[in-house]
Amino acid sequence: MANISKAERNRIICERFKIPNIASDMIDFFFTQEEQDFIFTYGEDIVECNEENAEFIKTEYKRGLISKTEESGKKYQLNNFYSMLDVFVVSNKEKYDTLSRERKKALDDWYFEAYYNGLNEPPQPTSDRIVTLEELLDFIEKDERQIYLNYCDCRSLTGECGLPLKTCLTYRSGINSFADRGLSEKIDKQRAKQVAIDADKAGLMHTVNEGGICNCCGDCCYLFRSQLRRNSTGIWPATERVVKLEKEKCISCGKCLKRCHFGIFSRTNERKIQCDSTACVGCGLCVNTCPVGALELINR
Repeated sequence: MANISKAERNRIICERFKIPNIASDMIDFFFTQEEQDFIFTYGEDIVECNEENAEFIKTEYKRGLISKTEESGKKYQLNNFYSMLDVFVVSNKEKYDTLSRERKKALDDWYFEAYYNGLNEPPQPTSDRIVTLEELLDFIEKDERQIYLNYCDCRSLTGECGLPLKTCLTYRSGINSFADRGLSEKIDKQRAKQVAIDADKAGLMHTVNEGGICNCCGDCCYLFRSQLRRNSTGIWPATERVVKLEKEKCISCGKCLKRCHFGIFSRTNERKIQCDSTACVGCGLCVNTCPVGALELINR
């Protein structure tokens, strides 16, 4: 295949790395020439780490081109575009942000569809549940596992909402995790709690699962975008509560309007605050912002 055309070579690379059509013209952007040669040469072959290739293997594992097939780290296989893309955007954010808004949106739309189509059946396709800041701080305190800090891949992919990026807290450290790839910052409980507090102040909601913690916005986060499409508010991500407005206490300051990601608050013609809790996810962001205690979380 020495005389193969570049177009045919790129077609084979796209096929082997499962690169979608929207990124088929971006091979040179995402991959070095050495990486392209690797994809083209090895395909589905298992690659063993040895003295000669150890540095390349280490670099490409961190970049997400390859994944470990066993705990020992001796054997690797080619990754795919879906599994590499979130690794790429958090480790090459500066380069990724040189892409046009239209290109990033196209990549994000494709990635979201792949994520959504991979979810399990309703009612609760994952174990994610929504918690308040107080519950989150208690969750962090009680878990004795080593915790790591990562960039949010959802907001890194979209890059449009302007909210903080370094907000994901994870306990995952096994093979092919961000931590094992060397992309995570090892932190202690106190730092983790401060990340949570700062995220809350910035207006991010909190979700937890057995593997870690996400601090989410309503427009970038794949959980909440999937919730909207599935019409699963109150069911998934799991939440048992909604907000209740005590109108006699409300001073109509409007802080709750700014904090809510789902627009459940609005003003009447008399400029009074009103609340439609049917879209409430029970995150508590509005409750801990209200200066007069006019909001509380109650059972659904």
